[in-house]
Amino acid sequence: MTSPDLTRLTRMQTVLFNAGWNMLGRIGPVAVALLVTPPLIARLGLARWGVLTIALSLIGTFGIFDFGLGRALTRAIAERIAEGREKESATLVLTGMLALGLFGLVGGGIAAFGVHLWVYHGLKIVADLRHQTVVAMWILCATAPLVMINAAMWGVMSAYQAFRTANLINIPISIMYYLGPLLIVQVWNSLVGVMLMLALCRVAMTVGYGWVCLRIMPTLFTARPAFSLLRPLFRIGGWMTLSNLMFPILSYMDRFMIATVLSAAVTGYYTTAFDVVARLSMITMAVTSTAYPAMAASWRNDTSATTALYRNSIQTVVGLLFPFCLLGALFSHDILSLWVGSDFARHSTLIMKCLSIGVFFFGIDAVAAGFLDGIGRADLNAILSVMEVMIYIPLLLVFLHWFGVNGAAFAWASRSIMDCVVRIALGIRLYQWLAQVVRHLVPTAAIGLGTMLLALPQTGHLTSCLIGAAGLIGFYMVLWMHGLAESERAYARNAVVRAWITGRQSMRWPRSAG
Repeated sequence: MTSPDLTRLTRMQTVLFNAGWNMLGRIGPVAVALLVTPPLIARLGLARWGVLTIALSLIGTFGIFDFGLGRALTRAIAERIAEGREKESATLVLTGMLALGLFGLVGGGIAAFGVHLWVYHGLKIVADLRHQTVVAMWILCATAPLVMINAAMWGVMSAYQAFRTANLINIPISIMYYLGPLLIVQVWNSLVGVMLMLALCRVAMTVGYGWVCLRIMPTLFTARPAFSLLRPLFRIGGWMTLSNLMFPILSYMDRFMIATVLSAAVTGYYTTAFDVVARLSMITMAVTSTAYPAMAASWRNDTSATTALYRNSIQTVVGLLFPFCLLGALFSHDILSLWVGSDFARHSTLIMKCLSIGVFFFGIDAVAAGFLDGIGRADLNAILSVMEVMIYIPLLLVFLHWFGVNGAAFAWASRSIMDCVVRIALGIRLYQWLAQVVRHLVPTAAIGLGTMLLALPQTGHLTSCLIGAAGLIGFYMVLWMHGLAESERAYARNAVVRAWITGRQSMRWPRSAG
């Protein structure tokens, strides 16, 4: 397969297309999980269901053992295929998969070694379930190499922007990841059977990903490992690992601080609102996972493609996020009242309003952070994350003392905005061509912030609806006039005209047929 066409990859419709597939790949399995969870809990019982949820959460911890190599590998592959270095890229892919598989084997072995001690002396579980829990956990640990290898192969597919094919494989297997356990417990009511089913899903995913990688990169058939190629990746991967270690501190520090400074009970008001707004991160992740490898491929040799991709990615993120963030800010009290009751709503309404603003700017920040990683400056992201921790903790303390639990939301939103501004400024400093792009983005971000600030005071439904309607119209008008290029506006107008003509023809068709 030839190198990706950078001009095609930077178009708005390409970003939307790939982001759409990534969102479908996340939302589809979650929808199935919501349906499957109640009967699975009923079949397994609370004790075994609790063990299963803990086990599934442990799968994500296997990523610690890759030392940032997976994401660094994605960037290196994207750069090489953009430069036509297919053979070296295939060598790097094979070497990376072997290295990550070995890391997964070591990590899984370490985890398996501690399973017996954890189950019998750490986990509070009835004696009858201990043996099957140990065996189930051992099966889970055995899949660690597959988790790591799959991550490497996802990096290859990301570098080639093969998101449609990847998600067509990923979606049915991910659905079976939830549906399979429900089916297996009908004939084998044991955690061991459930884990075996999950292991089979991992194997199927490895086979599917492997087939795609061999199809898009045929040179893998003749590649030979060369571990010397990994040395520069570990340097970048080390910085990415530092960023990854800072992320949970920045993500969960507010909860611990609220419980310490105020009370554990008050923490629920914050986390409940946060859990609602955090669901919007699926939109951000869907876009940034598309943009990151494309920017890594284009930044060195094609500045116009890179700046177009940067602009289109941010415009896509804010265009998709804004209506949800605005509605969440305007109608937070109603949403929370329907979901968790009026008492929670009374305490969490302002929190949700502030967090909605923070999520909006977090989306822009994620694109800016991906750009810094893409151009090989993961060190700046890591250093900024460390500085954030040093500034955020005292800021959070002060805000909690001044404003109570609402202060945590003020601090989180303020950090998101400041983080966004700093990362964009760093991007401009390192890549001066972004300056012109950012000038076109500022009006869109400004009207988005201004409208959501108007939503902070509690208002009546009519006023909220008027603010929402005026805000949406104003936001998308500014996005249309200042954010989109003329070619993109022309494409959108033509698409509307084609849809209108197709709709009219479909309405006439039954009459002519009659």
